[in-house]
Amino acid sequence: MVATATTPTSAEPTNLTTAPPAQYTRPLGVVPTASMIVGAVTGTIWFWIPLALMIITISSIPSVIGTVLGGVVFVYAVRATDHVERLRSEAVFGFGIAVPGRKLTLYSGFQGWAHQLWLDVSSGRFWKVLAHSYLRMAYDIFVVGLAFGLLVFALLGPAAASAIHNSDAAAGLTFMSPLVSWLLAVVALAGAAAILVFGPRVDAVIDQWLLPASPGWALQHEVSALNQARRGAVSSASMERYRIERDLHDSVQPRLVALAMTIGLAQTKLDSDLPEARKLIAEAHGNAKAALLELRNVVRGIAPTILADRGLDAALSAVVQRTETAGVPVTLELQLPKRFSDEVESCAYFVVAESLTNIAKHAKATHAVVTVRYHEPTDELRISVFDDGVGGAKTRGEDTTGLRGLGDRVRAARGTFAVSSPETGTTTVTAVLPCAL
Repeated sequence: MVATATTPTSAEPTNLTTAPPAQYTRPLGVVPTASMIVGAVTGTIWFWIPLALMIITISSIPSVIGTVLGGVVFVYAVRATDHVERLRSEAVFGFGIAVPGRKLTLYSGFQGWAHQLWLDVSSGRFWKVLAHSYLRMAYDIFVVGLAFGLLVFALLGPAAASAIHNSDAAAGLTFMSPLVSWLLAVVALAGAAAILVFGPRVDAVIDQWLLPASPGWALQHEVSALNQARRGAVSSASMERYRIERDLHDSVQPRLVALAMTIGLAQTKLDSDLPEARKLIAEAHGNAKAALLELRNVVRGIAPTILADRGLDAALSAVVQRTETAGVPVTLELQLPKRFSDEVESCAYFVVAESLTNIAKHAKATHAVVTVRYHEPTDELRISVFDDGVGGAKTRGEDTTGLRGLGDRVRAARGTFAVSSPETGTTTVTAVLPCAL
């Protein structure tokens, strides 16, 4: 992206998520215990890596290059830790912890990359993630080590006490009696079991304490999302008005002008050349029908009647049929268990319609796949349009009004929009629309 100001600025991302307060949904079980043991084993190695990177970065300040390399690797290591820890917390404890906002640079290229690193390092989220990682690793290593020590004592203590007590060679050695050792072994075994069973509760508390976003982030995200939706709605309305003006000017208006001129010529021929006048009237009739068809196409772009009357399934089937008529075979995969709001269905329709129009006009594709599915757990409608064409589609630039308009329309509906179109070929347009608007 290109900066819109001369001073470094940042923007809130569009992919923030908010979730209800985390609740401990799996308090006991094999999975939390296994996670704690794995965390202790991997922690004995990982514990030293970020710390070593930080020490290398600081100690290499005079060399500059060492500081830069160490700092970059350190930032990426903490980023990866943040991602892995949230996945672990969700998989082990069932937490849907909200992802805190991450400030994104508005610069591009190397400047944007360097500025993004600085934004990450200077954020509270970055250091909170690091603190969480080390606190959890230290706790897991200590608790699992203690449980392991108790288990070793429970298994070997009574045997050692009995061996020493019954050995003639052990004269002069003092150790607890076998009876006491057995009693302590039972206590140690119970303690180790309790640690392994109930120890993950503290892991869950650490996750709740340090992984969630700060209280202000949810409100900031909501404000940012509303601002983006407002900007998307304004931009989408402007793009739609421009499209209507362009279509009327380039298609309907010339037809009507030609119609008026043909009728005028026919009027002059009525008295002098009746056969020619009839020919001109027939031509005017053809122009009138063509103008009516083009006007219907313009109106269809505003509010397709079939969408309101028969729903998204029928509307998308009609779009696919028109695309196949244009020479591009399309596979349509739909999973629509219910009707959605007018805004969601309209937005989904235009995403598919505009994408297929672009494929028919520019992609030189031999096949396209349209997938529209409702994802019930998140109450989202997920749309994907793939083609095997030449690629190179972009959402920015002078000749990308269609895709830019789609992005604005989706953002106005509080959704996310993305285009993947490498120059080597194939294009995938994806959109995710929240259904609870």
